[in-house]
Amino acid sequence: MSRPQRVPRAQLREEILRAAGQILSREGAEGLTARAVAREVGYTAASIYNVFGSMSDLLMELNRDTLLRLEELFAQLPDAADPAEKLHHLTAAYIAFMQQNPALWQAIFGGLRQREQFPDWYVAAIAGLKQKLAGLLGQYAPGLSAERADHLAEQLYVAVHGAVALDLERRLDLLTRQSAVSVAAAVLDMILLSLRSAS
Repeated sequence: MSRPQRVPRAQLREEILRAAGQILSREGAEGLTARAVAREVGYTAASIYNVFGSMSDLLMELNRDTLLRLEELFAQLPDAADPAEKLHHLTAAYIAFMQQNPALWQAIFGGLRQREQFPDWYVAAIAGLKQKLAGLLGQYAPGLSAERADHLAEQLYVAVHGAVALDLERRLDLLTRQSAVSVAAAVLDMILLSLRSAS
C-alpha cells in the first residue's frame, strides 16, 4: 500500500536507494524492479520513476556507491608495503569484495544496460580505479610508460575479473583446481616478472 503523505524529494530518494540496495544485494539486478522497490518503501512505482528517470538510472546510482567502496580498497593498502605487496594485497581484497558482494559487483558490468553510453561520471570512476592500479604498477617499475602501465592495468583487471566471474558461476573448476585468488596472484606475478625482465 502506498503512503498517503508526501515527503521531501531528497528523503524519498534516500529511501528508494536504501530499499533498492537491499533488493540488489538480496536478489541481484534481475530482482530490481520498480514494483519491488515501491513495495519495499510503500510508495507507488510512479514515485520511483518520478525520482529516477528509469530503473537503469537507479542502478547507476547504486553502482556509484559500489565504485566508491572499491576506491576505498586503495586507501586501505598498508603504507609500509612495497608496490608488489600492495598489488597482491589489492588483488586479494578486490576478490574478497567480489565474493562477499556478488550482486553488487555483477551489477557494475552485468546490470541493466538500456543505453548505448554510460554517464560520464560512471566512465570516469572506472577509469579512476584503473589509473590507481596503473599507478601502483608504475611504482613497481618506475621506467614504465603511462600507456604501458595503463594497458597492463587493463589486462590484470580483465584477468582477475574473468577468474572470479567463473568462480562465482561455479565454473572455474572446469578449467582448473586452483582458486580464483591463486589464479589472480599467478597472473599478477607474471606481469611483475615481465616488468623485472624488461628493466
